[in-house]
Amino acid sequence: MTARRLPALLLALMLAPALAHGQALNLGRGGSGSPIEITARDGIEWDRDAQRYIANGDAVARQGDNTVYGDRLVAWYRTGAEGGTEIYRYEAVGNVRFATPTQTVEGDRGVYDVASDVVVVTGKALRLRTPTDTLTARDSLEYWAQRDIAVARGNAMVVSAERRMSADVMTAHFLQNQPAPAARPAAQRTQRPGQRTAAPAPAKTDEGDRRLSRIEAFGNVFVSTPTEIARGDRGVYNMLTGIAQIAGNVRLTRGDNQMAGDFAEVNTNTGISRLLARPGDGGDGRVRGLLAPQTARGDQKKKP
Repeated sequence: MTARRLPALLLALMLAPALAHGQALNLGRGGSGSPIEITARDGIEWDRDAQRYIANGDAVARQGDNTVYGDRLVAWYRTGAEGGTEIYRYEAVGNVRFATPTQTVEGDRGVYDVASDVVVVTGKALRLRTPTDTLTARDSLEYWAQRDIAVARGNAMVVSAERRMSADVMTAHFLQNQPAPAARPAAQRTQRPGQRTAAPAPAKTDEGDRRLSRIEAFGNVFVSTPTEIARGDRGVYNMLTGIAQIAGNVRLTRGDNQMAGDFAEVNTNTGISRLLARPGDGGDGRVRGLLAPQTARGDQKKKP
């Protein structure tokens, strides 16, 4: 027989020693060197000829703090360079989640290539969540962990606090948070007479925490803040500075007022937007825009 049905717990125990020195499930670069545990509610099939395990019913593959979830989970394995067994690919179907302590990728169907550390999800409700931001897509969502980027295709959108950006295609760049600088000792700080000495804030040391730093958007770019909407053909949004640069058929809308041009800079923190000459366009350096304020209804004259 090429397939053998095993209790979920038994397979989990068998995999632990065999995979301890194989390719680690390093989604988000975590869990390397830890054993892999695969469990499922409705049992697991071991197909020796195809070299795969098929877990059915609330299937879970876990290594360290990193976990793959799905209604059905297929883990493909092979002989590693050092002679041990290694899992090199996961395929998940139904309620799919690839989770690390700081990021989660969700979809209906998902593939995780362990060697390249790339996750691709398709289907409905495609999301990549971080502690501060959410990236969604309609057609597909890719997360390249080693390159710290995600690619969202089809009505892509990123939401952060009260700011939102959408486009046909987005490339999101992640940046690892750096530990905060240690507070100066009280003796080194200037202190006014009678002022109490505050306890120094603890420095942040979680180097695994990543945040969105830059978004590159292409096609039907839309940026919104509580007071303004900006549209264009393409754009770059620096989430660290809050500045979005938008080019091509740009329209800035605030209330009843609208400006149009070819290049704009929107500061989502200050609410200040500017139409600018496109860098290196070879023109005369003058901005060409259209300001079309609407007349208040109370001031409009009635036609005779």
